[in-house]
Amino acid sequence: MFFDRKGDRLCLIHRDLGADALPVACRHFPRKVVIDGRGTLISLSHFCPTAAATLLTAGALTIVEARPPLRLSPPVEGLDASDALPPLLRPGFLCDLEGYDAWERAGISVFADSARGFGHCLDVLAAATESIRSWSPGDTTLADRVQAEFQAAANARVAHTWSGWRAIDRVRTLTIGRVGDDLIPLDGFDDAWNDHAVRRLDWFDSAMKNYLASRLFANWIAYQGRGLRTIVEWLRTCAAVVGHELLRRTDHSTAAPGSADFIEAVRSADLLLLHVLDSARFATHASAVEDW
Repeated sequence: MFFDRKGDRLCLIHRDLGADALPVACRHFPRKVVIDGRGTLISLSHFCPTAAATLLTAGALTIVEARPPLRLSPPVEGLDASDALPPLLRPGFLCDLEGYDAWERAGISVFADSARGFGHCLDVLAAATESIRSWSPGDTTLADRVQAEFQAAANARVAHTWSGWRAIDRVRTLTIGRVGDDLIPLDGFDDAWNDHAVRRLDWFDSAMKNYLASRLFANWIAYQGRGLRTIVEWLRTCAAVVGHELLRRTDHSTAAPGSADFIEAVRSADLLLLHVLDSARFATHASAVEDW
């Protein structure tokens, strides 16, 4: 009711009273926040079109210090894990916070490598994670093991076949009744997505790696799931949902998808994954991969 549709198309509260007067949900959007022993970590929802457009910008992929207006004055709402145990390495076995942070940053570094496609990046992350999961305390710290395994996995491929169709069906199952029929898995999705011409475009590959790095950084699944495999499953799911949304928009077009198509696909994906899907339910459901 506060949106001025006939005038300047701005929120009247924001325009007239300022950001501090906004309701909490509005003041925090598009921020997704995790508060843990490392501090306050902020990622962005790309349902915000401005945030989505940043995925297409050139530049180094890195973690930066949040400054105002991105950094908000307290209180800041999000997933508060400040008094929680660190994320699980595997079921029944905790990471230490330094080791988990090393794993998260190593994963982001993989996506920052311009020589790899986003699919290869996911494979490297998965392969390194499989080796890291076997770590136990001893002469080598978890952080050191992380560094060694990511170096060893640089050219590795995971052994099992992963199904994007299955991931989309899981998300649909967990959101049924809250979304329409748009998320029905497309016939032959895995083959169509793997062969899609957009995957061979440099700008698309770079944008997808930026997107996946943003969904890895400060992700909630780390504290809601049962191990690092579940976070890898989350990232593969994010990629599959973007692919589904892109295919749904361009499947009958003769023209190659453009950046505008990608932005709308990412916006739809994050609306679903970050604002409709219950991440705790997803983590519980997807944690079945920890038992493979």
